[in-house]
Amino acid sequence: MRFIIHEQPYERPIMAGRLRYERDGVPTGAVESWRLTAATDDYRFLRVDLDAREAPSGRSSLYHATLNAAGRPEQLKYRFWGDSHEVSGTAVWDGDEIIATRWVDGNVYEDVARGTAFWFPSGAGLAMLAQFAGETRGATLLANPADPQRLMAIVETTVSIEWGEAAVEQVDVEIHAVRPLTVAWGDQKRVVWLDHVGRPLRIRRGDGLTAEAERLVRFG
Repeated sequence: MRFIIHEQPYERPIMAGRLRYERDGVPTGAVESWRLTAATDDYRFLRVDLDAREAPSGRSSLYHATLNAAGRPEQLKYRFWGDSHEVSGTAVWDGDEIIATRWVDGNVYEDVARGTAFWFPSGAGLAMLAQFAGETRGATLLANPADPQRLMAIVETTVSIEWGEAAVEQVDVEIHAVRPLTVAWGDQKRVVWLDHVGRPLRIRRGDGLTAEAERLVRFG
């Protein structure tokens, strides 16, 4: 797993996992690794490596989210490579206003968005929305816009976040109780199945792409 900021000695690991992305049951070559750690003053760090270098897209994204004691993001650092572009950025929160600066192929852009619910395009990013079920105003990162200058821009959007009926999922030999969380905005739709501590076990995207957890860890 790659990091934007490596774990520090004062951090305590909480949980981690890895998702394998598939299409029609066939692995695409993309995998998502994530780790959640505890820091001082009840802050947490969520690190995500969405590695599709072996997939047809060849894209790759890293995220480092700082979450407060309530589990809400206060800062996000991110990097993206793909389609002959390279992006890095930082977003910070002031209430429900997000102020972000991006570097796209060396050019600087600034974004301002408002929204209580925020996510980024990964399973662990979608899992952050569990506490916002019922929200209608949110903001997200653009992973694949038509305009390259909008790569990884943070935009406002109307979003529907709804819980579904309880179910069970198997990872290795363990059976986990889960609930599906459906997230829909614009012409996009995602369903992520979360266990009782918020770990993503399965994802289904509107275009048929899916992901399955192949590794889950809970420390302590």
